[in-house]
Amino acid sequence: DDIDNALNQIRSALELAKADVENLIDEEEIGGIYIPSIHEPSPAERKNAVVDLQLKIADCLSYKEDYDLAAEAYEKALHLHVGFRRWNRSRESTKKYLNQLSGLPVSTSTNVEVDISNTTSLEAALRNSLADCLAHIGQPELSLKHYEASLAIKRRIGGDHHNEVAHTLMSMGALLGSS
Repeated sequence: DDIDNALNQIRSALELAKADVENLIDEEEIGGIYIPSIHEPSPAERKNAVVDLQLKIADCLSYKEDYDLAAEAYEKALHLHVGFRRWNRSRESTKKYLNQLSGLPVSTSTNVEVDISNTTSLEAALRNSLADCLAHIGQPELSLKHYEASLAIKRRIGGDHHNEVAHTLMSMGALLGSS
């Protein structure tokens, strides 16, 4: 299947990107200050590549309607995105963080914390996609909490009249209407 082949390729690329981030830490520890060459991706671009690849895995799984695995992959992407924004630069903590994510289960906690002052549009999109998958796998309460977090972020970034706010409100309405 083409999607399965794509997933395998993306997973391989993700492992390489994770190794690249680990190497970035090594370079910073050896020299003290990391100075990229003009042709090299910045540290932020390297970290964003890891998040983007995890997101691509989640999107492929969602396309296949494998919502359990897609929810897990979206949650990993969310944890990576939020974690990299708060990144502790020590090599051991980064390796430990990246390795922990490989076995991360889908959260069953209904405690969905969001620091609204320190969020991004990507976090809103990740939470929205995660909420969609959670709704498909029979977790409407947790889904609603992620929709609410996504909505708060989108309102902060784009205001009440932004089309992404309307999109999330429609998804929340569909979820509540099906309950």
